[in-house]
Amino acid sequence: MTQKIKATGHRAGYSVVQWSDDWDPSLTDLMECMPNFVVGRRVAIASCDSGKYRPSATEFANGWEVIDGFAVSPPIASASELPMPGFDEWYVYDERPNAYIYRAFVNQFGFSPLAVEDPRAKEFWAQVDATRPLHVLGAGTPVMFVVTRDANLFAQVSEIW
Repeated sequence: MTQKIKATGHRAGYSVVQWSDDWDPSLTDLMECMPNFVVGRRVAIASCDSGKYRPSATEFANGWEVIDGFAVSPPIASASELPMPGFDEWYVYDERPNAYIYRAFVNQFGFSPLAVEDPRAKEFWAQVDATRPLHVLGAGTPVMFVVTRDANLFAQVSEIW
């Protein structure tokens, strides 16, 4: 990948890598080279194309569910099972997540989980603390970020991108 790492950091037991440039990022870019962020895990979708994701009848039949208004996947076999139209924010878990009403942050221009003085970042970290996902993956404009408790995946994504 040619995108340059803009910033990395650590907070609340998580490692963060964030890219920002004159581009329209998509989680498709990340999933093409790092599907292991989601394979075998469940994904709660806080934002899909700037709104809530509504699973299809086929997806419901395959184990998708809606918890507190948010779509939650069954364990993912392939990253291509997830919708990635842009302005996506995913909370990734090893197990079925507890009910939670997620606030989407990628829909706010320039949102950065590393902007410690920004009230939006403070709200984001409060949500991460409340839900304790393994990863949070987000792509808005012009920022894409990975927040993870997995040191190995953090090292890999930092090297690849």
